[in-house]
Amino acid sequence: MNRIADIQPVFLRYPFPPSIRYRYGGGIVENMDAALVRVTSDNGEYGLGEITHGQFCYEPVIGMVKHFNRLLTGLPTLEINRAWELMYGSSVFWNRQGLGIGVMGGINIAMYDLAGKLLKLPVYQLLGGLGHSRMRAYASNGLFQEVEPLLADAERAREFGFRAYKMRIVTPETIVPLVTAFHEQMPEMDLIVDAVQGSSVTPWSIAVSKQIARKLEPHGVLWFEEPCRVEDIEGYVEIRQSTLLNIAGAESLPTALAFKPYLDREAFGLVQFDIATAGFTEGMKIANLVAIHRKPVAIHSWGTVVSALAGLHLALTLGNCAMTEYCFMDHPLNDRLSVSPVRPQSGYLHAPTSPGLGIRLDEALQREFPYRPSVNTMISTEERDIQLSL
Repeated sequence: MNRIADIQPVFLRYPFPPSIRYRYGGGIVENMDAALVRVTSDNGEYGLGEITHGQFCYEPVIGMVKHFNRLLTGLPTLEINRAWELMYGSSVFWNRQGLGIGVMGGINIAMYDLAGKLLKLPVYQLLGGLGHSRMRAYASNGLFQEVEPLLADAERAREFGFRAYKMRIVTPETIVPLVTAFHEQMPEMDLIVDAVQGSSVTPWSIAVSKQIARKLEPHGVLWFEEPCRVEDIEGYVEIRQSTLLNIAGAESLPTALAFKPYLDREAFGLVQFDIATAGFTEGMKIANLVAIHRKPVAIHSWGTVVSALAGLHLALTLGNCAMTEYCFMDHPLNDRLSVSPVRPQSGYLHAPTSPGLGIRLDEALQREFPYRPSVNTMISTEERDIQLSL
């Protein structure tokens, strides 16, 4: 029986060149940061997971991984549910939500990847087998304020094989002209609009989100994502009741228990949980709870191909999953981390056949893309006024 020998974080950074200026209403994306976690078995085999929270903080993730490493070393590698309960139970006094759950989720993904490699099975087989042979996936980027770079990136996504694209709002005033230009240029591509207000330091008013939703309705966007701060349940309810659009959220909620009050209040028309926060064990609980409320799921993944493939494996097993996300910022890490290049065909990702998730860690990556801790500019703390109207 194989046992866990070690759990270690692996941080990578690809600085975007000056020619790429990714921005949205809440900040600037200067780097592609990858916060991975490696679970190694006593036979030398390893699994990889990803921790979304690690894109925003470094030292706390390092400490949390050390904490759980001490707890899980020596545990049988296939006892994934026991590992989850040990991590949660030992930290329940301080870890009902937030960073600790996110690190647990990354370790959980890595343990499933390891189990799949040891058993020579794709992860979806360990989750109960396929419910679908393929899953719609969308290219997630749209971090542009001008039409030209937006359309150029969307064309890159179309050539890549996607038929749906997510864009972020940089300013409320520019979103409708950008959406109009997108549909005129690419009528065959579906579009998703992310307000990114869920984690904004200074979110605009609910009235602004309602005005944006009203203006977006004629454009047939698939959903309007996180139009207010995540903790504002009544704000979500108010916006959803004011529009015909699917209102989506909320990626930073880590557990089924955290989602329950939102579902009880009918706050979401479509539910997004982040796979590299909830992991597989808690992610399945969330998806099942959402199914009881008769809502669709679109799995969130804002990271490397590690979390994108984790989202795909889970999505392929769920009866209520509509789509899964592929972070489409322009960087070289994804092809280097995957066993074979991940490419959609006419908008769909097909079930992988490689053992585990279908990922690997090239040891040269840490030398080529070293991580240097710095202030993260993705969430700007710059002082700004609250926007009250368009």
